[in-house]
Parts: sequence; C-alpha cells; structure tokens
Amino acid sequence: MSVFVFYAEVSIGCACVLMLLLYSIKRLPTPQMRFTLFYKLVLWHIFYFVSDSAWALVNDGILPKNVFSVLAVNYSNAIIAAMLFYSCFIFAEMSTRQDMTRVQIRHLQAKLRIPIYVEMVLLFVSFVAAPDFWLDENLEPRDLYYFVLSFLPFIYIMIVTFRCIARGLEPQNRQYLKTYIIVASYTPGCIVAAGAQIFFSLTTPIFCFWCTLVILFVYLNSQNLLISTDPLTSLNNRNQLQRYLLLQREAKSSFVIMVDVDHFKQINDSYGHTEGDRALVLVSRALKKACGRLRMSIFLCRYGGDEFLMIAQTKTPKEVLKVVRGCLQEEIQNRKSSLTYTIEVSMGYASWDGRATSFRDSIINADQKMYEDKRAT
Repeated sequence: MSVFVFYAEVSIGCACVLMLLLYSIKRLPTPQMRFTLFYKLVLWHIFYFVSDSAWALVNDGILPKNVFSVLAVNYSNAIIAAMLFYSCFIFAEMSTRQDMTRVQIRHLQAKLRIPIYVEMVLLFVSFVAAPDFWLDENLEPRDLYYFVLSFLPFIYIMIVTFRCIARGLEPQNRQYLKTYIIVASYTPGCIVAAGAQIFFSLTTPIFCFWCTLVILFVYLNSQNLLISTDPLTSLNNRNQLQRYLLLQREAKSSFVIMVDVDHFKQINDSYGHTEGDRALVLVSRALKKACGRLRMSIFLCRYGGDEFLMIAQTKTPKEVLKVVRGCLQEEIQNRKSSLTYTIEVSMGYASWDGRATSFRDSIINADQKMYEDKRAT
C-alpha cells in the first residue's frame, strides 16, 4: 500500500472519529456558547482531515495530478488550517475569559477573520496568475508555500498560548488553572506535530493523530465542566463547590460572601420565569466582572435559586461588596431590556479558616448578615 494512501485512510479515519464526537456534542442538553464554539472547532478539524486526505490522493496520482488539482488541494489546506486555528483562538478566549459576552465574541470573530480573508484573496490571485511561482517542475509546492500555510496558524496559536499563560498566573483565575493548562498545551503540541510532519515526514499523519487526541481530551474535560457548571449562568455549581472545599487547606483571611437577588419572586410572578432567568444571568455577569477587577483569588458559584456564593481570599471583604455593587449597576445600565423593574442584591459575609468542617458555620453566619442587609434596604 502506498504511503499516501495510508495517510489518506488515517485522515479519513480521524475525521470519522470526530464526526461521532460531533454527534455527541449536538446531543448535549446545554445552550452554553462554549460548546457551540467547540462544535465549530471540531468541524474545522474534520474539514482539514478531509482536505489533507485529498492532498495525499492527488500526490499519489489516485486523483488526477495536474497544476489545477495540486494548487486546489494546497489552497484548501492553507485556508482551512487558518480557519481551524482561528476557531481554536475563539474557543480558547471563551474558555479562559469567564466574563466574555456574545457580543464581545462576535466582535473578536470579525476582527480575527480579516487576515484569513486577505490570505484567501492573495493566495487565489497568485495561484491563478503565477502557478509556477508556487510549484516546481515536479508539481511540488515550494518552501514559500509551507511558510504561508503555517504563518497565520502559528500567529493565532502563539497568541493563545501567551494569553492563557498570563491569565493562568493571575490570582483570581487559580480555580480555572486546569482549563488554562489544557488550552495552552494545545499550542506546543501542534507546533511540534506540524513541524515534524512538514520537515521530516510529509507522509506520516503526525498532525492528524495529535489533533484528534487533543480534541478528545478537551471534550472529556468539557464534559467534566458540564457536570460542575450551572447551565444558566455558566458559573460553578454545588458539585464544584464540594470539590473546591475538599482541595482547600488552611487559608488565612478568607471570607464567605453570600449574594441574594432581592424580590426575585416578584420578578418571576410579574414578568415570567424567562425574565427571571435574564435577571440571574445579569447578576452572574456582574459577579464575574467583579472577580476580574478585584485581582484576588475568588471562588464563585451559583449556590441555588437566586443565591450566589463567593469565597474570597482578602482582608477587606467590604471592598468585594463595593466592587460587586458597582459592577451590578454597570450591567443594569447596559441591559437592552425595555422592562424597568429594579435588580438589587443583598450581601453578607463571614470569615472562614479554610477548613471544610467549619464551612457550614461560615455559611450560616454569612446568611444571617445577608438577611440583615436585606431587612435594612
């Protein structure tokens, strides 16, 4: 069997594996945008594997090998590779920036697609106008083509790596460290795998194997996040809180902060449960924004119903409450809903020594202060 045929078979096999994964993602009972972006990332991997298998069959002569077919498969590979790593960039941003909104993601997508559009036009024009510039006498791509093939993907993936590392080192993101490591690890592996395939063995599907393994690993981690994430607000849930408590050691200057939405039942009764859900999402966005601004280690979760819980390692819990209220006012001012009902929260805090056995007492004390705050307003 020709090595090119083997290469094509492996690529198609990996594409089939990822198609099964797509089916599984499609059936997930979650509206979270992270999984929508992951679906697109997997889809672009499939497109690349199919395009790469066509490249192998053209090189082997099983499909007609001429100037048009060689340029066509190489053009396809270059554009799809750029789209693949663009999708990786967007997915990484969504996974490692908990405060990103759909509007921000769309703006980022529009900006990042511009270099791809430029590459599409320039490659197409140059392939049509000067095919000999790109191909040698044996219809093999010249070295410049491989530079163009890897340039945009390399830029996208390196930026993703540096941004993930920088965010992972920030104190308020320690609870998401595993996610940052997983996303950042995709980069060096892809560079090594793609480099090995380009410079050492074009007929060995190293890149295909690596991408498939990483995608499966990311999917398993996403499934774990699904179990530990509240589907409405995308915050941690009670399951993740229990894990967090088990991992805790003695922590000085920690405070448990309870946040409760005022008059939430009235919002549901007067405007419906859909509007009540929007109110909870607005409050969750404000809390995530506050965590980003405070620059300290904070665990945030939806505790249940209209209650949220924060565990902050700080000596100034009142500062946390002040920032939360400020962020909530910003979100209220920016909301697009024409409804004019008021969204307010009551908050209470209590010290915690970091031991799981004393956490319940801290919750009770924080709850009491929260209700005192509620009665005072």
